[in-house]
Amino acid sequence: MMNYIWAGMLVLGILFAVINGRLNEFSEGLMKSCTDGVYFIIGLAGIMAVWSGIMNIAKETGLIDFVANKTKPFIRFLFPLGLKKDTVAMILMSFTANLFGAGNSATVFSIRAMSMLDAENQKRERASNAMCMFIAVNMSMVQLVPITVVKLRSEAGSINSGSIIIPGILAGLVSMAASILVCKFYERKSI
Repeated sequence: MMNYIWAGMLVLGILFAVINGRLNEFSEGLMKSCTDGVYFIIGLAGIMAVWSGIMNIAKETGLIDFVANKTKPFIRFLFPLGLKKDTVAMILMSFTANLFGAGNSATVFSIRAMSMLDAENQKRERASNAMCMFIAVNMSMVQLVPITVVKLRSEAGSINSGSIIIPGILAGLVSMAASILVCKFYERKSI
């Protein structure tokens, strides 16, 4: 579907440029956009590499296990049914990556955690409460340092790219609390 949308946009752009006699400007804009896209992806890849490395070091040094032990009450509140230790560790890695604003790097841990939660799901035809809670908390997680957003704002020419941090934390706290409350409300209902 996306291929058709992109092809349609490209054809419309070319037709518009030909009709208005601006085919040269269209070509220059296309090449500039391609170059900017590559620079943008390389910048994000650097951030992802740093966070992936940090999370691997944390896992290998036992920091994740330490954090898992310290956050047991919170994890037990979110996921009342006993989960395997590896699943909890992967959930914590995902939460930690989100907490520190790792952005796309957290996606790797989130996908792995969700597949592990799915493997522990007793009723495979629908998502378990733990899976719903994980996705709700993960999507609304507070970001202490939204590095990706700060970088994007900086590259877009923002004068104070870090001004998003405090409002982001406050909005994240509200959205995360609301997500947890909604999940807990529906967990008590038998569907």
